[in-house]
Amino acid sequence: MSHPRAFLVVAAVAAIGAQAQAQNLLNNPGFEAPLGFDFSNVLNWNGFFGGPAGTFLEAFNTTGAAPHAGAAALVTTVRAGAHPTGFNAFTGHVQTVPGVAVGGLYELSIWARLNPSVNNGAEFRIEWWGGSGKISELNSVVSGLLTADYQQFTISDIAPAGAVEARIVMAVQSFTNNGSPADTSVAWDDASFSRIPTPGALSLLAVVGMGVARRRR
Repeated sequence: MSHPRAFLVVAAVAAIGAQAQAQNLLNNPGFEAPLGFDFSNVLNWNGFFGGPAGTFLEAFNTTGAAPHAGAAALVTTVRAGAHPTGFNAFTGHVQTVPGVAVGGLYELSIWARLNPSVNNGAEFRIEWWGGSGKISELNSVVSGLLTADYQQFTISDIAPAGAVEARIVMAVQSFTNNGSPADTSVAWDDASFSRIPTPGALSLLAVVGMGVARRRR
């Protein structure tokens, strides 16, 4: 027969453990569900595009590109197309994560690969936004790191004072093609954005866990 106090301690351990686990705060993280393009639902991925007329721009999960997992992956592409170079073009997807905790440490990870090549810019980032606009961002350029195989890329940042939401972005651009024809395509998959558990929460979990062990003895 279990002791009522022992049950309460076990329940406390389970509750703290659930909070200490890094929860993925993104919706549609594997790009399996339909994507947005009109920003009517900013809590899903929404595509954005820009560039000179004739440039080929792509930001879809229905291209048939091989995913890292599941049935779909996000593909972002900038090519010269009918334009001589496709210079100064960009495309990507963004998702808003509301209710971030100021001072909290957050981690963003994404799997990415060449699809099939990159000769311009490819990047992903965390943008911190407050009531008056964007406060700061942490951008990671992966252009020279991508290979034909999926790799996981990870960055982490602290939510700054005044931040009320994070915006997660994956994008490609041809701002740096130096006159050569733009030709960049990247497949992205299995994104994760989570708050990293604080040392205090993990320490409390360990203390409560020791209490359970002693109670069992």
